[in-house]
Amino acid sequence: MEITIIKKHIEAGAHHFILSLHKEKTNTRQSALIIKKYIETGAITADEESMLKLQLSDTLKIVGIGIPFVLIPGASIVMPILIKVARKHNINLLPSIVD
Repeated sequence: MEITIIKKHIEAGAHHFILSLHKEKTNTRQSALIIKKYIETGAITADEESMLKLQLSDTLKIVGIGIPFVLIPGASIVMPILIKVARKHNINLLPSIVD
């Protein structure tokens, strides 16, 4: 019985991950179009600027979370703890797509 619970948990996590990837791809594409518009016209709306700032913030968070997993031994143990402690202090280390 425990195996089926674990499988369901893994499937749910994988499904959430795939949906998040799709949303991130869409947001990145929209950001690229906004940047292209800014290059062509020299102006963007306040909403577009806000979206670009959010996307940049998300990208920096992804890089900030991803690099330690590659470079720091034991990061897979330390990072979840760090994320949980940061949340207690109202610091969001995760990209908005994950929230």
